[in-house]
Amino acid sequence: MATTRASEQSTSQIVRLLQAFDDTWSHECESLRSVLQHMTAEEALWQHPAYAAETLVDELPEPGTSCWQVAHLEHCARHYTTILRTRPVGVEPLTPPPGVNDLKELIHRLKSARRLMRQEIQRLNEVDLDGMCVRGMNVAEFLRMAIRHETWHAGQLVVIRRLYRQRSSTS
Repeated sequence: MATTRASEQSTSQIVRLLQAFDDTWSHECESLRSVLQHMTAEEALWQHPAYAAETLVDELPEPGTSCWQVAHLEHCARHYTTILRTRPVGVEPLTPPPGVNDLKELIHRLKSARRLMRQEIQRLNEVDLDGMCVRGMNVAEFLRMAIRHETWHAGQLVVIRRLYRQRSSTS
């Protein structure tokens, strides 16, 4: 009976993590999909002047652009998937940036990277969630951080889109 309860708790915790992960992308509001809808190529490459002095990192779009945000999330999803596959991780693996500056391609790659990450999450069980992962976090903490991270960047994308729409009235 105790084993059954532990299994049910593990399943429900994993199911909750998967639901939060999925909601970050696909919830009807407050999701990456909703904020990226109908974004034009011009809008995706627009950079607010506050980011003009930021250092450009090789193979990433201009800092502060929507393309940068999506490229960063795609890069992180691949990085996080590698960490989940190779945990526990003492030295983080080198994950190359996507090297693409096209919004549609970046979104396509982000979806693919997230699909692979989701598959890794689905493979987990209760014992895995308590195991060490990386940066002093166990797997459950790491997954909650990854979900918060995507949500953080979705919020940044909303602000960038608002600034883009207001750019002519404030110039």
